[in-house]
Amino acid sequence: MNKNTGFYGEVMPLTRLQDGKAMPIYRDAGVYFDEAGMRTERQMKVNGQTFFVTSVFPTVAIATPTEKIIKLIDLDVMKKAE
Repeated sequence: MNKNTGFYGEVMPLTRLQDGKAMPIYRDAGVYFDEAGMRTERQMKVNGQTFFVTSVFPTVAIATPTEKIIKLIDLDVMKKAE
């Protein structure tokens, strides 16, 4: 296990091209494709506790990661203002 990240495998993924796009491949992760997009599953240990991490990458994104984080920040600011 990598003590810096808590992951069991490497932190530098292999890459492969699929449909003209670079796809990261981790040897310690399960990668699943379906009509909705791609899903990866990994295990991570933090302070002795095991967590199962799932990342979902939809085929068609409705917003960029930056747009999503800005929306979350705006919602948090509005909650605090109430």
